[in-house]
Amino acid sequence: MELQHIFLFTAIASSSLIVAQSFRVHASGPRLAALVVLIASALGWLIARPVAGYIAAILWCSLLLLPAMLRHRTRAKHDPLYRARSPTITISPVVLALILLNVAVFLMEILFGGPENPLTLYRLGELDTISVLYAHQHWRLFTALFLHYGTVHLAFNMFALLVLGPPLERQIGAIAFALCYLLSGLGSSISVILLAKLHLLPPLELVGASGCVMGIVGAWGGFLLLNRNAPLAQQRLRNVIVIVAMQIAFDLMTPNVSMSAHLGGLVTGFLLGLALRRQPVRGI
Repeated sequence: MELQHIFLFTAIASSSLIVAQSFRVHASGPRLAALVVLIASALGWLIARPVAGYIAAILWCSLLLLPAMLRHRTRAKHDPLYRARSPTITISPVVLALILLNVAVFLMEILFGGPENPLTLYRLGELDTISVLYAHQHWRLFTALFLHYGTVHLAFNMFALLVLGPPLERQIGAIAFALCYLLSGLGSSISVILLAKLHLLPPLELVGASGCVMGIVGAWGGFLLLNRNAPLAQQRLRNVIVIVAMQIAFDLMTPNVSMSAHLGGLVTGFLLGLALRRQPVRGI
């Protein structure tokens, strides 16, 4: 996974969300800027693929991020009520524990030979389909979820967990959230093994928490579907659909990324989200 692919995904995904939401609130300015970013990203991918992500990132920062920060700062300065209502990213206990655990394992990778060293990743427990199928090393289904191939890979997954995780953990509780995260990851690993066993996938070596993170997206989808009459639920459900669509597009465009693992985690998380007991909804 290269940094420019992450830039491209971030620009396209956030711009798509802005376009989808702007029709509801009639925000023509941000919608136009987001459309410019989307069109430029697509043209960059077609014409200048090696630098398309950097082009998208520059336009995204210039046309969307910086103007949004300036609008937020100006309004917060003159409107105390807006400042009090402004959303902030607040970390929750299980999300914090998972991030610290992933970082600790990453430091272990560095100590044992480096996070981009194939032998190190194998020894620490990457999901090697041949080893699972023929040597019955089933523990790799779990250990691979906490390994990452390089700093960018770790940072991308942990940022996604930080953004998506705490709101869901507050809605369903710490234990249910931890189970959704871990079981989605296992579902992701198992789906890859089953596809390899059926010879629908070639032998693979996989690492990363992205299956778990996609499980959180799926759990959000299932939970919001159950609580679709709650305030903002339908809007957030549309956001989940956009995120899934963008992730699929990202997987198709990006080498060395396992769509089967992502979809396995997503489907597992969605089923778990549908099975969650309804709780009093606290402003979904």
